[in-house]
Amino acid sequence: MKIEPLMLTHDRGTFRCGIPSFDKYIRAQAGRDAAKSLAAIYVAELPGGKIAGYYALSCATVLLPDLLGSGGQRIVSRYPALTAARLTRLAVDKRHRGQGYAGALLRDVVERLRASPLKPMALIAEIQNEGARFFLEHAGFQSFVDQPNRAFRALH
Repeated sequence: MKIEPLMLTHDRGTFRCGIPSFDKYIRAQAGRDAAKSLAAIYVAELPGGKIAGYYALSCATVLLPDLLGSGGQRIVSRYPALTAARLTRLAVDKRHRGQGYAGALLRDVVERLRASPLKPMALIAEIQNEGARFFLEHAGFQSFVDQPNRAFRALH
């Protein structure tokens, strides 16, 4: 398996993760978003161009009170807003679950962001279901104080 940017040669037609909007996105919208620089799409490619999983990243800014609440500690005292990356989708095909692909994709996200010249301070993830919540919490993410379907992880 290798993780690389989405290309036309990848077989997206058979991908099924169980979340209809994620399945539709990789088949119909991801290529256009990548071409317009609206998102960076990376896939875990198996032999033959099949996709075991994918993730989509976009840029974001987050205000510290949104992360920590009004009574929370400040993690960057001088700046009220942090640069962030937004993990809008991370999905693994049902046929490849339990084989470590989700963890490998998330490690790839973090490595790419830490190596980026922009060096975002945090990674923000959208939580689609309780399985995703468990996975993200286990990976060190914390829920936003007032947005239970979003979580973040500091990258520095």
